[in-house]
Parts: sequence; C-alpha cells; structure tokens
Amino acid sequence: MARQNPCVKSFIFQNRIFFYQRKKIKNLRLKLNEKGEFHLSIPQFCPKNFVYEFLEKNEAWIQKVLTLYKERKTLLKENEFLFLGKKYILILNSNLSKTHFSKNHIYSPSKEQFENFLRKSARKIFLNYIRKWEEITGLKSTHLSIKTMKTRLGSCNSKKGYINLNLRLLEKKLYLIEYVILHEIAHLKYAHHGKEFYAFLEKFMPDFKAREKEI
Repeated sequence: MARQNPCVKSFIFQNRIFFYQRKKIKNLRLKLNEKGEFHLSIPQFCPKNFVYEFLEKNEAWIQKVLTLYKERKTLLKENEFLFLGKKYILILNSNLSKTHFSKNHIYSPSKEQFENFLRKSARKIFLNYIRKWEEITGLKSTHLSIKTMKTRLGSCNSKKGYINLNLRLLEKKLYLIEYVILHEIAHLKYAHHGKEFYAFLEKFMPDFKAREKEI
C-alpha cells in the first residue's frame, strides 16, 4: 500500500478499511480511488456514530462501486481502453498516419500519438462543455488544465478561476463528463460543498445526484 498523506487516518468498519480526513465542509463525502481504497471527507465536528450511520445507509452504493471497480480491473486488459463509456482495443501500427476508430478498435501509429490524440480530444470535449455552462451560468473560468490525477476527476481554484480536469474523465460517458464540468464551474462561485453549492447544481442540472452516483 502506498504511503498515505499524514493528515489521512483510517478505521475499519464492517471488515473494510476507510481512509478519512476531517475538513471544513458541511456534508460527508465518500469516494473510491483508483487503488480501490475508500476515502471519506468528514466535517470537522461530525461524530463517529454519524459516520457509521452514513456508511450503513450507503452500503448498497459501496457494494455497487466496489463491484464495478473489480469488474473494470478484471475486464480491461493492457491494450484495452475506455473512451466515452465504451471499451476499445488499441492496435498500434507504425504505418498509419493518424489515430482513428473502427468499430470496437482504435488504431494509432504509436502509444505517444494515441496519448496526444486523447489529450486533444479531451481539450475539445471539455472546452465545449465549459463554454456551454459558462454561458448558461454566467460564470467564467480563466484557464483549463488537463492532468492525470490519482484521486480526483476535477478540481477548481476559485480565486484564480482555474479549472483542472483529469484526463481519465475521458473514459466516462458524455453526460457524466458534463456533470463534473458543471460541478467545477459551480466552485467558481462556491468554494465549498455547502447548501448553496448543491442548490446551484440542482437549479441548472436537476438530475445531478443521479449522475454523481453513477460516477
């Protein structure tokens, strides 16, 4: 197991390890990272019994995402990739001039060119949704950065107006990508996950909770 952030602690509940950090937030948040570890963000003064009740209430979701994680690890081979929610087999051929799709295959001259293709595709798709929701919400970002992040699909620096999106977000279906982008745009106005933040999301995307659960 990789070394954890010293601020991250852990506990065992129902034979599972949960890593957690106490933060200046109002609501409990739970996610499963790329390593198959459950991480909790807990409000600073939230009692442990409330955390346990939260985990019991979300046991079905925990089982579901853990199953999906295991299936993904099992089903995706080294030469297989998810692109916008669909699985493709990557075939490298140095005689090709560019990357292209054909049914369930992606053909590319090299791994490097395939990665360049992914980044260009991500920037095009992400910017399209960013511009859409900036126009709808009236909020404006100043910079888009596409990174490979281990535990987050996106982040936002509300003071500078920077939006950071994970390249792996490209694996998700378009309506899920759209939700993550609206989520980060909302942080341009609300730097927290408080009541106003979620009211903002619900105003512009009434089904945001269903999209968030699917992610």
